[in-house]
Amino acid sequence: MRAYIIRRLLLGVGTLFILSLAVFAMLRIAPGDPAVIRCGLACTDTRIEAIRDDMGLNDAYHVQYLNWLGDVVTGDLGDANFSGKPVVDSLIERLPVTLELLIITILVTAVVGISFGIISAVYRNSAADYGVRVTAVLGLAVPNFWVATLVLIVPLTLWGYAPDLGGAVGFFDDPLANLRQFVPPAVVLGLASSAGIMRLTRSSLLEVLRTDYVLTARSKGLRERVVVGRHALRNALIPVVTVLGLQVAALMGGTVIVEQIFALPGLGQFFFQTLLSRDFIVVQSLTLYIGAVVVLMNLLVDICYAWLDPRIRYE
Repeated sequence: MRAYIIRRLLLGVGTLFILSLAVFAMLRIAPGDPAVIRCGLACTDTRIEAIRDDMGLNDAYHVQYLNWLGDVVTGDLGDANFSGKPVVDSLIERLPVTLELLIITILVTAVVGISFGIISAVYRNSAADYGVRVTAVLGLAVPNFWVATLVLIVPLTLWGYAPDLGGAVGFFDDPLANLRQFVPPAVVLGLASSAGIMRLTRSSLLEVLRTDYVLTARSKGLRERVVVGRHALRNALIPVVTVLGLQVAALMGGTVIVEQIFALPGLGQFFFQTLLSRDFIVVQSLTLYIGAVVVLMNLLVDICYAWLDPRIRYE
């Protein structure tokens, strides 16, 4: 297992290196000059050139790339264009908001998706099964930003209620206000992902329920709850765990839109603001950090396989 983890970490480093090259190149190809955005449209050419020198944009591309990698490793990412604050301080300040949003979203995704997927599989072709399947299709078809807009507009129109916007209340400061603020965007963010988990759990569990060892367990007179929970579910959850791990990357991207709509001061909103201001260093660094999270999540998913199925061994 140790050798396998080391090999996967080395492979992850190679993947992040390729990702860093791709992000660096794409941002340079995209139109727009960060120096002009920082200085303003009425800025003189002399001032723009001075800003470009200060930002290192006049250096050769390989020099810019190596300097950026050094900053990423040391954690010195400079100041953000749109706020003037140190980037590291902004990341530390905003990380708890996005982290709490992701944790609640993953919980909603796992609990709703797996629970309703089990119900749909156990009661196949029943009214409950058809209801879960229709709900899953709707969840996959409806865009998150549209649902988020309805979550804000409908309660405000009908009952005059809207969640607190423009800040984040700490959980330990006011747990109830914190949940009122974070649960609606988490439900919106987890709508499509939980729908996918429902469908996958249903299909995977139905496949396992047809296997010989499950039929043998039923023939011994075991209760259906024992057959499903103890014998079938663990094997059926292997592909589900894979998709849940990959959902982290998708959810990180989804926070960019949801945090902007609900005015949550998290990493997603910060990424959106830095992208608009063409802040190369911040966008590159955030993308690389998200890539590192995805690599680690894939490794954790593979390790969880051995716990779910003792027959799996890594050499």
